[in-house]
Amino acid sequence: MQHQFEQRKSFSHPSSNPKEGLYGNIPKLSYETWFKIFGLLSSGLDHERRFGPIKQDRTPVKIKRLYCQLITAMLWFFAVRGFVLMFIDDKGLAILMGDLSVYWNDYRMYYLMPTFYYAFSSALVATTFLLKERDLSWFIPFMTFSQHQSTDPNDKLGFHRWRTLIFTLFNLTITMWVTGSMGYLTYSSARDNMDAHTFRLFMPWLVVQVIWYFFMTGIIMFTTSYFNLVCLMVQKKFSDVASEIETLAEGDPGPPGSKNDDLTRLYFAHNDLCEITDESNSFWQYILFYIIGNFIPNFCYVMYTLFFGDLDTPLAIFSWFILGHTFLIMAVLSVSAADVSSEAHAPYTSLHTLSLLQLPIDIEVNMSTFLHRVRGPTIGYSILDLFVITNSSISNTVAAIASYFLIVADFSRSTVNQGLIQKAQSKQKAINESLAMTTTSSMLDATTIASIG
Repeated sequence: MQHQFEQRKSFSHPSSNPKEGLYGNIPKLSYETWFKIFGLLSSGLDHERRFGPIKQDRTPVKIKRLYCQLITAMLWFFAVRGFVLMFIDDKGLAILMGDLSVYWNDYRMYYLMPTFYYAFSSALVATTFLLKERDLSWFIPFMTFSQHQSTDPNDKLGFHRWRTLIFTLFNLTITMWVTGSMGYLTYSSARDNMDAHTFRLFMPWLVVQVIWYFFMTGIIMFTTSYFNLVCLMVQKKFSDVASEIETLAEGDPGPPGSKNDDLTRLYFAHNDLCEITDESNSFWQYILFYIIGNFIPNFCYVMYTLFFGDLDTPLAIFSWFILGHTFLIMAVLSVSAADVSSEAHAPYTSLHTLSLLQLPIDIEVNMSTFLHRVRGPTIGYSILDLFVITNSSISNTVAAIASYFLIVADFSRSTVNQGLIQKAQSKQKAINESLAMTTTSSMLDATTIASIG
């Protein structure tokens, strides 16, 4: 796919220098720096080394690649650790593995389950970036659009610099807040429940876990905001094509054949955008599956915990934050993807109007293909190859999750009520037995006194 993509892009920009033809017009992306910090990218867009001399020193590239591999390995370690800890009840072994939730008694699973979903999803995302970095599928829309020169300022990546800056500041705020609050929670739990010697031995675990919180949260946040930017760019291109088609349909029909050139141009423009979206989706379909697939059960579990769990104040704050954060991430990812699909299929009505014109056979065939393409929800970003994310698929998923949650909630409520009834009956039985024993003891005392008298 990488070879075909580069060949198609270089065809539109012929150059005697292959380096200039392929990568000369790629804009420097602000997210690239943060992806390198969080270990998602090693070289990023620094492709100059690919064209350097054979004996060029590759040590910096290998070091950056090793850094990404270490971050990914750390994320996988904590993901596997979180899964194993859910089945460990031995307090000493859990502390040895750096888990302090054993001091929280009944609240332990309320912490382990959400952190496992976060660790697992971040590890999968980091692994996907590590495996697919070199084919540039994560950067396809920007590379493609940068090589289509335009005088429209909205087509330039700099147009989104303020939006990107705001998202970056928000991501850093959330990342640092999670890192600080979770680090303090771990520190306070260790300080309050360990003696001085054990606490000193636990300090390396504390440092490693704070680093883990930082990378885990940052990877999820910056990946989500970058995908939002990708969808915004693709959506803008589809919207431009749809607007031109609508203007063409609403305008004066004119003499026969006056719109043939515009129809042909828009047909190929929309077709190119579909190819770009498909190439981009070859990367993002896995990211969407990993994040949304982990965050849906996480969201349901935390919401169930908040409704039916008996939480103390710190854990309640933690659970409410997890609930809000998972909802925010899923909403941004799904709505961004749905907007692309919505704009890609928007020209259907206008195309149907234009198809009624008298057209040559070749353009009529293209129009028929065009109508077939935009008729069904087949263009956009998908969850693997299962289905394209659209507004209707989001609504259906939300309705299904709500229905299952209400069924589970009703079952849990009846179970809780039955447990309360049994508990009340047991308590009343204990009181009755106590009263009976007291009455019997009093009667025995009275009999004893009477016999003595």
